[in-house]
Amino acid sequence: MATFYEMPQASPTMTVGTLLSWKKSEGDVLAPQDVIAEVETDKAAMDIEVFDATVLLKLLAAEGDEIPAGRPIAIIGEAGEDISGLLAEFEVLKAKLAAGEADEAAAESAPAPAATAAPAAPAAPLQVGLTHYTWQGKAVPDGIMEMPEGFTISGAAEARVRASPLARKVAADKGIDIADVSGSGPHGRVVRADVEGYTPPAPAAGWGAPAADETVRNSQMRKTIARRLTESYLGAPTFFLTAQLDCDELVRFRSQLKAAEVRVSYNDLLVKCVARALREVPEVNASWGEKAITRHGRVDVGVAVALPDGLITPVIRDADRKPLDVIGVETRELAGRAREMKLDPAEYTGSTFTISNLGMMQIDQFTAIINPPESGILAVGSMQREPVVVDGQLSVGWRMKVTMTCDHRVIDGALGARFLQVVRKYVENPVLLAV
Repeated sequence: MATFYEMPQASPTMTVGTLLSWKKSEGDVLAPQDVIAEVETDKAAMDIEVFDATVLLKLLAAEGDEIPAGRPIAIIGEAGEDISGLLAEFEVLKAKLAAGEADEAAAESAPAPAATAAPAAPAAPLQVGLTHYTWQGKAVPDGIMEMPEGFTISGAAEARVRASPLARKVAADKGIDIADVSGSGPHGRVVRADVEGYTPPAPAAGWGAPAADETVRNSQMRKTIARRLTESYLGAPTFFLTAQLDCDELVRFRSQLKAAEVRVSYNDLLVKCVARALREVPEVNASWGEKAITRHGRVDVGVAVALPDGLITPVIRDADRKPLDVIGVETRELAGRAREMKLDPAEYTGSTFTISNLGMMQIDQFTAIINPPESGILAVGSMQREPVVVDGQLSVGWRMKVTMTCDHRVIDGALGARFLQVVRKYVENPVLLAV
């Protein structure tokens, strides 16, 4: 029996999908798990499949269309079936949706009722700086009174430039604005030689015409980032804790790993440090709920990865229990597929805490927005060599600033500080990570 094939919810957070391409054509026979189309969700480009043997009878959406989850995009069934009833039903659906969008657009464009404003009193003229000299209500000629050095005349008198009558005549004959000429006479008075030696400034070269505005269509990822982080920013009472960490031992430890041909980045080490801290301070590894706070049993750390159109947070599952080299391999593999938009939803959802690292971009310090429903995120700045005082002696050491954004509903100041103390313990004593 013919039926609609609806846009599936290809990820837990997907509400709308963009149809990137059809993989099958009308009339094609489909087997179970055949890929029918490729869809861009809020985080990745994914293949969508059919689950039964069927025939693709009609395509109801075009490539590039943005379609909410649950909306029909095709008709499937048996070859030769009458689908006129489904087509009529789809046309009715489209008409209803179009009417709803038109009503919404009309409501948004309706002018607001004009408010009756009281007539404004005329504004008094604003006088700035020194006005021109007067005597008994009459202007004083420039040749009689000179302005003191260091003062300028503003407002209406600004146009009165001190210049000799001959300089003014020569400027008028040459078509030169006397105000553009710098004077070399007493108190900056413009004389004839100044006008005759004046050269108009050459127009700036090399700029060319200004670039035109460009309208870039929002992808599903960008829309989801905007919606979720706006909800997080406005809905969670947050505060920030910043700590500077001594990274001398961390640098030495990584050098030893590198010498042993263990491929681990500083970010991999931070993932392990944070994961261990979450295990020791489980109150931070939690999510807010109106009835109860959930303290997660697993430590799943999200690692923010920059993409051309946004960011995504692949998740390192059970990061507190995995060896450093395994964390390194998983992070590289997940980040690579994230940049290709090929992650499965299970690989970028469900983290219990997130790390966002901009240190490699020479950012000293920043704050990050919590990735809901988590209660915290750690923003990591660049590791730098700085002058430091150790045991009363001035020396040079590796230092790094981290800033933790905390949801105050779950994490109080003292709790957040205690968590950062444990992070510090592992960063400054990384040999503990091997225990």
